[in-house]
Amino acid sequence: MEYLNEEVSSFAEKIDIFIECDDIKSLICFRDKLNETISTECNISETERSVLTYYLANIFQHLGLKNNDRWDNSNYGNAIICHRKFYKYEAKESELLPQVEVNHANTLSTLGRTFEAIPLWKKGTTNFGDAEEVGLYRLADGLLWISHFLYDEEHIHYYQLYAYNYAKKLLDKKSIFHNGIKESLDVNSNSNIGHFLRYVKHSFDGSPNLLAHNYKPTYSKEEKKYREWCKDNTLFINPLNDLENAWVVDHDVLNFPSYRTPVLEGPYLSASYSSMKNEYCYYRHLFYEGLNKKYKRFTDKDKYLTDTLDGVMYQGYIEKIKNSLKGCFSVLDKISRLLDKYYELKSSQIAFNRQWFDKQKTLKDQNNPFLTALFWLSKDFSQHDQDERRPSYWLDDSAFEVRELRNELEHGWVRVVNPEFEGFTIWNNNHDYAYTITTDELKDKGMYVLKQTRNALMYLCLAINLSERQKEKDDEEITLSNNVPLI
Repeated sequence: MEYLNEEVSSFAEKIDIFIECDDIKSLICFRDKLNETISTECNISETERSVLTYYLANIFQHLGLKNNDRWDNSNYGNAIICHRKFYKYEAKESELLPQVEVNHANTLSTLGRTFEAIPLWKKGTTNFGDAEEVGLYRLADGLLWISHFLYDEEHIHYYQLYAYNYAKKLLDKKSIFHNGIKESLDVNSNSNIGHFLRYVKHSFDGSPNLLAHNYKPTYSKEEKKYREWCKDNTLFINPLNDLENAWVVDHDVLNFPSYRTPVLEGPYLSASYSSMKNEYCYYRHLFYEGLNKKYKRFTDKDKYLTDTLDGVMYQGYIEKIKNSLKGCFSVLDKISRLLDKYYELKSSQIAFNRQWFDKQKTLKDQNNPFLTALFWLSKDFSQHDQDERRPSYWLDDSAFEVRELRNELEHGWVRVVNPEFEGFTIWNNNHDYAYTITTDELKDKGMYVLKQTRNALMYLCLAINLSERQKEKDDEEITLSNNVPLI
C-alpha cells in the first residue's frame, strides 16, 4: 500500500501500539479523527478512505472489549457498520478484504452470531498471511465453542472433529507468525483450544469427515437438484450444513430441544417450533421454484394487466419469490412469539425487530449468547429510517432495506422490473407510490432473508437448550424429550 499518503500510512502503526498498550484515551482521539477524515476530507482517495474505515473498525472492536455488555454494545455495532461500509467502497483496498472479512466474523461471533461468522472465517482461510492464520484459529475455536451447546452426540462429534482439523492445519504449518495464536495452540496453555488439544490428543486422527460419510441419496432427479441447491447454499436447518455441503447434511434435522414442563402439559412449544420449521421449508421450496421460474404458465393468461412501459414483470414466478419473502418474515415474528411464551414475557405487541427486543429486559438478563445473537440479528431487520448509525443501514446491497421491502410487500405495492429498465420511466410520477426493485435485487434479498431465517431458527433452539440447562430441577415438572437424528 505504497500509494497511501504519509499521514494515512502512519495511522496503522500508531493504532496498533495504542491497542497493544490498551491506551483507550488515545484510541478515542484517533476514533474521532478517523471519523472526521472519512466523512469530510476531500484530498484522499476512496481507496485510502477504505483503509481508514478498516482502521476505524479495529478501534471499535477493541473499545467493545472494554464493555462486558454485549447486548447493545454500540462499539460492536459501529465495528459492523465499518466492515459493511468497507465492502461498499468501489475502489476498496483489495489486500485488506480478507482481513476485514475475518474481523467481521470475529465481531459477529462475539455477539453470538457464530453461524454467520463461519463462512467469513472460511473465506479467510483461502488466503495467505494473517487472514489465513486468524481464520483457521477462529474457526477451530468457534466450532469448539458451538459444540458445547449442541444437544446431539453426533453433531458434537463432527463439530469437534472439524475444530481439531482446523487446529491441526495450523499446527502443520512450517511457522505460525501470530504469536498469540502460536501460544494458544500449545497443549500446555490455558486457552480453550490448548485444553481441547491436550484432552483429545490424537484421538481424532484418521476420523472421517462428513464428505467421507457413507450416506448416499436416492432421490429423483428433481428432488436431488433441489436438495443440492439447499445444501450448497447452507439452507438446511442442520448445524452440520455449516461445516460442509456433503450429502449427509441434506436434512432439516434440528428439533426443538428437550424442555421441562408441568405434568400433563402437552408438547406445544415443540409443536410451535415444528410448525415454524415446516413453514420455513415450504417457503424455501417456494423461493427455489420462483428462482427457477417453475410455475404453471396458464396462470399468466387473460389477466389484462397495465403495462407501465418500464420493464414491469407480472409473471407467476415473481409472485412465488415475493410470497416466500413474506412467509420468512412471518416466521421471524413467530420466533419472537415463541420466545415471549417460553420466557413468560407477556408482551402486548410482538415482532422480530429491535424495538421488541429492546423492551425485553428478561431476555437480556438471561446472559444467553444466542438470545444476544437474535437481538443483534433483529437490528438488521429493523427499519433504519435513513440513519447511518444503524447496522441495518449498512447491510450489503443484497440485503439492503429488507424491513422496508417487507412492509411494502404486506401493505404497499412492489413493482418488480427487468434489470435493463432500472431507473427508467417515461411518465410523471405523482401517483407512483411503488417500491421498485429489479428481479436480480429481489432474488438477492430473498436469499439473504432465507439464510437469516434459517440462522434465527437455529439460534432459537440453542438459546432455549442453554436456558433449560440452567434451570433448577423441579419435582413437579417433567422433561419432554426430542431426539435429533443425524439423517
